[in-house]
Amino acid sequence: MVAAPLSHAEEGTGGGSLASHALDVTVDIPGRKVTGADTVTLKPGTGELKLYIREGSRVIKIEHGGKPLKFDSVKVPNEKATAITVKVRPGENTKLYIAFEGEFQSTSEALDKVKRGVAYLDDGVIGEEGVFLPSSSLWYPQEDEGLAPFTMKVSLPDGFRSVSEGELVKSEESGRAVETWSSTEALDGADLVAARYSVAEEKYKGVDIYTFFIKREDALSKTYMDKTKEYLDLYGSSIAPYPYKKFAVVESFLPTGYGMPSFTLLGSSVIRLPFIPDTSLGHEIAHNWWGNSVFIDSSEGNWVEALTTYTADYMYEKRKGEKHAIDFRLKKLRGYKNFAEGASIALKDFQDSTTTASRAVGYNKGVMVFNMLSEHLGEEAFRNGLREFYSANAFKSASWTGIKESFEKASGEDLGWFFDEWLKRAGGPRLSIEGAAREKQGPDHILKFTVVQAGEPYILDLPVLIKTEAGDVWKNIRVKDEKTEVSFDLASAPLSFEIDPEYQTFRILKDEEVPPSVATLLGDKESVMILPNRNKPNEKYTGVSSLLSKDYGLETTSDTELGVKDFLASTSILILGGSGENSMMWLTGQYLAKHATVTDDEFRIEGKGFPKKGSVLVLSARNPHIPSKVICFFIADGGKEAALAAAKRMRYFSEASWLVFKADGGVEKGVFEASRALRFDFGK
Repeated sequence: MVAAPLSHAEEGTGGGSLASHALDVTVDIPGRKVTGADTVTLKPGTGELKLYIREGSRVIKIEHGGKPLKFDSVKVPNEKATAITVKVRPGENTKLYIAFEGEFQSTSEALDKVKRGVAYLDDGVIGEEGVFLPSSSLWYPQEDEGLAPFTMKVSLPDGFRSVSEGELVKSEESGRAVETWSSTEALDGADLVAARYSVAEEKYKGVDIYTFFIKREDALSKTYMDKTKEYLDLYGSSIAPYPYKKFAVVESFLPTGYGMPSFTLLGSSVIRLPFIPDTSLGHEIAHNWWGNSVFIDSSEGNWVEALTTYTADYMYEKRKGEKHAIDFRLKKLRGYKNFAEGASIALKDFQDSTTTASRAVGYNKGVMVFNMLSEHLGEEAFRNGLREFYSANAFKSASWTGIKESFEKASGEDLGWFFDEWLKRAGGPRLSIEGAAREKQGPDHILKFTVVQAGEPYILDLPVLIKTEAGDVWKNIRVKDEKTEVSFDLASAPLSFEIDPEYQTFRILKDEEVPPSVATLLGDKESVMILPNRNKPNEKYTGVSSLLSKDYGLETTSDTELGVKDFLASTSILILGGSGENSMMWLTGQYLAKHATVTDDEFRIEGKGFPKKGSVLVLSARNPHIPSKVICFFIADGGKEAALAAAKRMRYFSEASWLVFKADGGVEKGVFEASRALRFDFGK
């Protein structure tokens, strides 16, 4: 049974000392400052209140009943924050008035910190372009943990519009724009976003759907509103009714994307990409169930991104068909291999996506864990487990333990072994096949092989596809030791077999299972970019090297440096420039030639030609000296602007083996063939 959101009488019970917030803030755009006050109501029995505020902001005063209270301010070790402690006399409905102020970074300062590998900011931003004050930055005094409803009155320069959680209950202009937002639901923080927005609104089944765009775009607004309705219906029927009274699609002046309770913030360059309403939008709306109404108890790690990716991104692919689902799972395994194979991060340690490695753990490994759980329990028990988890934890903080308990309740099965194995251990299984043999015993055919696990073994339920002379046969095996001997009696002679051919199980892929790709280069912290340094046209690649160095930490050298050739034998390399530009091409061009040729007129890849004029080719080939590494080629026919634009877009297609950024703005891409390491073919 699916439960409705908690009643207002039950809200504000998620831990902490605060029963409610009433914020009143003024934003000074030219000064990049916020001044304000939070009138908080304490829960009965609270004798001491501890709050935190960011470095660069301060609490000015705390009053009770108009009288000042003494408070302590202490810098938090190893954090950019100050702890504020105030003692009060416990009572009923005690209110404190807390005045604060702070100065924030400019838009240009923030942009310098944004990396394209992980577009993430941990502090607020104020500029003429707009305001971005995430609750996670501690822009106003907050508890470390605790859930409470709030109201927020915000004063901005005339022409600005604000967005926050909850409902817009009042909006007026009298020399300044003054708006009030109210959330009766218990939340884990208040976010404030503002800009000179063009706002559109539509009501759907009791929900106010908004778009906040920096410039008016009616067609785009309608697209986002229509897709929002679809997602609200989808998740409302499969998980629980939508928990808020509004949902807003908000354009950000920063190249960042976030999902907040009742709204999503999407960067200007992203929000206009044609595929976003069918992909990222659904993911961000799903966060209103996972993370934005069932909140994160981070003591056991962040489960939210894994579950959101499963219920949104993965389920979209499943609805398209099984081939799409298989491709999705394979991409997640390859992404983990490229970005997190060497990382010692367990799922219980994943907190946020501040690095590409942590992202690959939280998203890629996490979604595969939920897939394995679904395969183990069956679709009905898994679906009931999701509903039970939401019903039990709506407007509360929940952990992986809560997830385990909900699925145990739904299935009637002890799942401690499963969650211990997949949450507490970093990395994953490494599988191989030994001793494959077939023999005939009377009328029966016997297939034998051994499954080998490198390192500490996992308990794994693995599907096996056996191709026989009479057709395909599916079997299932459980392995839990370093070596597991397997034997099947078959009615027909086996021709081949493959373990987990549809990639249902999380494991560390072998090098040969991962085609060379841009991701292999970007995920390798030892990768080196080789700039041309001899000919005049080579200036077009300096912007590319600067960008990738900043975003991914890649080392840069040039083709004239002594010993540059040695990198070929030790790491992944990116060669910037083609023949006549980068002298390293004479040494590596043979690897490019295996897949592509570059003429005066075209780039030709696997028999298909693309006009060269004004285009950029990015191609990855396996490094023959170290199979786990790649050699990437970045060849730009246009000027430095075209080269830099292609470099900025590369990360969106990092799973591709080759990319052609065409002069007309289009992109062609492809993936080279990879082998299947857990397949054994007996031949004829």
